[in-house]
Amino acid sequence: MQETPVPPVEDDASSQASLRVRFRRVLITGLVILVPVALTGYILLTLFRLMDGIFAPVIDRAIGERLPGVHIPGLGLLLTLLVILLLGWLSTNVVGRKLIQLGERLICKIPVAKSIYSATKGVLEAVSQQQTEAFQRVVMIEYPKGGIYALAFVTNNAQWPGLADGTEDMLLVFVPTTPNPTSGFLLLVPRSGAIELSMTVEEGIRLVISGGLLLPRIPKRRLSRPVRQAPARGPEPPVDGPAGAAGTVRADEPVP
Repeated sequence: MQETPVPPVEDDASSQASLRVRFRRVLITGLVILVPVALTGYILLTLFRLMDGIFAPVIDRAIGERLPGVHIPGLGLLLTLLVILLLGWLSTNVVGRKLIQLGERLICKIPVAKSIYSATKGVLEAVSQQQTEAFQRVVMIEYPKGGIYALAFVTNNAQWPGLADGTEDMLLVFVPTTPNPTSGFLLLVPRSGAIELSMTVEEGIRLVISGGLLLPRIPKRRLSRPVRQAPARGPEPPVDGPAGAAGTVRADEPVP
């Protein structure tokens, strides 16, 4: 009887290691998909419950005069949406903008409220659809030293000739931090020192928030190298050897 060969122990260990790596990769990918959805739903639900709790007693008191003991859920949320639409409509005309600016000045006079309001407004303006031009495109720069690259977003450009070397054409770039892209560093780099990436701003922000897990596909650039032309051929050197030797023909000798 032939004995069944026993598989080597090294193959079993390598297969188990590959399974663990694959399991960990799948688990991390699932968390990257699930956590943003769950966090977004939790924040929205908390916000809606908060606003519904603020406006629901007012609505219940108004309805309770005619229909005592009746509570209609969701009316607080509806009133919250109406308030948001009203504020958005006010911001589109001159009188409404003046009123909103007056309210902002009153809030900014309170020390603690000023910091919270300014930070919250800055974050919302940075990620809102109306501020998509705040980040124009995604580039890659050498930072914090040569040979190490960092992802950056172009926010503006500046031309300061004569101020220093290389300030004739500069880019203002924002280097975000991970996983919070709303904080970072503002750098001024020469335009020649920025490498433009073929990805959208949204893809760049997702790349920063995920810490490099959600890596978009970047096509490789085709470097156009100049075609080197062959050097011009000069007159052929004379053939060494005696005239009339085998394999050579003189100019004044007739060809047979």
